[in-house]
Amino acid sequence: MLKIYHTPPSRSVRVVWLAEEMRIPYEAVAVPFGPGEKPAGFVEASPLGALPAITDGEVSMIESVAIMQYLMAKYGPTELAVAPSEKDFANYLQYLEFGESGLCAIGNAFVATRFQAPEDAKKNWTLDYVVSAINKRMKLVQARLEAGNEYMAAGRFTGADISVGWAIGIAKYFGIVTEFAPSVQAYHERVTARPAYKKAAG
Repeated sequence: MLKIYHTPPSRSVRVVWLAEEMRIPYEAVAVPFGPGEKPAGFVEASPLGALPAITDGEVSMIESVAIMQYLMAKYGPTELAVAPSEKDFANYLQYLEFGESGLCAIGNAFVATRFQAPEDAKKNWTLDYVVSAINKRMKLVQARLEAGNEYMAAGRFTGADISVGWAIGIAKYFGIVTEFAPSVQAYHERVTARPAYKKAAG
């Protein structure tokens, strides 16, 4: 059975959210943040000690969006994926990746500075840059929605919305973005109202 090492609000929320949407049977294994004993199998599944991590038979993976792509391909077909033959395939790929590479990866520096830096180093140029960059990049999501799109691609809820939806939530959680455009706020409320998200985030 698929095993997902999962602790909210980490990126593992994306993986559990997808598994719930697709009704894939899985076992969720909680992993405490910070130092301390980790559950059996976690270190082998996640050599970097990061979440998410999965094992699925002989497969082990750690990157949230890559795991999403793997699950959609292996356990599909699913409407959460947009096929190459569909008109909006390119936008689907763009926003599936943008949720992580555009909105979240850069945020690692913010989180590390806030929680790990010495007190006299917490306010620095990098922190200001990250906040400015993520706020600027969020405007791409805003523009997509305000162009008449209810979702990121294909006129339906897809894996791209899981990727971007979680990114919006984590930017809000850490206070990186303190004021969202009404279109982005409404979009985030819409996607996170789904039962699968509530299960993953709980």
